[in-house]
Amino acid sequence: MKEIYYTYNNEAIASCVFLNVLEIQRTMEVARACLVLPFLLDDRTVKYLQRLENLIRLEFIVNEQTRLFTSFNKRYLSLLPITINSLIILNQNNQVGFTQNEVYIKEAITYNEIDMGLRFNEIIKVIPLLLSILENYTTIELYRILKIQL
Repeated sequence: MKEIYYTYNNEAIASCVFLNVLEIQRTMEVARACLVLPFLLDDRTVKYLQRLENLIRLEFIVNEQTRLFTSFNKRYLSLLPITINSLIILNQNNQVGFTQNEVYIKEAITYNEIDMGLRFNEIIKVIPLLLSILENYTTIELYRILKIQL
């Protein structure tokens, strides 16, 4: 199971997701960036976000969709190495940089006519909505609401 999870969620797709997130956000705390993949690489969460018609509070989503968030901490811990590896790869390729506690985009990549696949296309559709939901919270509040245990 773990090998299948890693094959499905790997540094390649994670790096593309981070480039899209940072293209919108421009800069992000590293601790907050660690929360991105557990949302966006979970197909059920992406499908739920696609169905949302209005911007709603994260607490409502967590309480309303408990089946999506009972495993959030497990997803977070499983995807943490992929998050770190992806950000390092992007840094080594001079696409992102780091300050003391933030990651920022240096060079955006446009995918134009490149077909990145159905899954990736579904993910990038919900990135602006997810960022809008998360922007109303501090990183500390997000870790508390999502019950992240390190």
